[in-house]
Amino acid sequence: MEYYYTEPENIDKESKLLLIKGYEYKHLVKVLRKKKDDIISITDGLRNIYVTKIVNIQKDSIQCEITETKYNLNEPKINLRLFLSPLRKSDRFEFLVEKAVELGVYEIQPVISKHSILQTSFSKAKMERLHKIMISAMGQSQRCYLPVLHNTMSLKEMIISAEVYKNKYVYYEYAENKKGIITKLDNEENICIFTGPEGGFDKSEIQQLIENNWQVRSLGERKLRAETAAIISVFENLKNL
Repeated sequence: MEYYYTEPENIDKESKLLLIKGYEYKHLVKVLRKKKDDIISITDGLRNIYVTKIVNIQKDSIQCEITETKYNLNEPKINLRLFLSPLRKSDRFEFLVEKAVELGVYEIQPVISKHSILQTSFSKAKMERLHKIMISAMGQSQRCYLPVLHNTMSLKEMIISAEVYKNKYVYYEYAENKKGIITKLDNEENICIFTGPEGGFDKSEIQQLIENNWQVRSLGERKLRAETAAIISVFENLKNL
């Protein structure tokens, strides 16, 4: 059974009632044809899962009674932060984000580097669309944490934002170290991985990252599409940690 989503402010723990509105309301009522007394599982995206019974369906919301509460099921033991380049084709980037959420990322940060084809920030409409895709991917994969998605930032800004983390790995097609899987956490719960744009990293960017304590890794001999590299790097590292 997949999870559905409601924002935390729609949950009243004292009365054991919650409301479902917006996109998820339309999906449940118009597409899935849910009715009164149906049992559905809801998450607030903050690791809480609520087993609920539908008690009322109104014009723009569903009211549910909370019958059971669970916490932090099916989530990775580490927080994997994915830094990646925005892609030229929106559908490929949306696919990448969807799979990253399903696999278990904690945070997604698009980074504009020298060879990134897209050099602008995402529009409000695009951010909203990506947010909906992430909600759907979270529920379908039975995750209870909704990853944070940021708008684009520069490489310089990204390096500064990641200064506090110890475990930082950049995947580079010309890396001499062919061991791509991270095996040591240094007792840290956070890991940052960074995959490059369709045009690849510039050598000066790799040097800059190394100087700021990023370790260089490779995903093998073959050259991969940017979205493939990001998805594989997430999968391999979460599988092994």
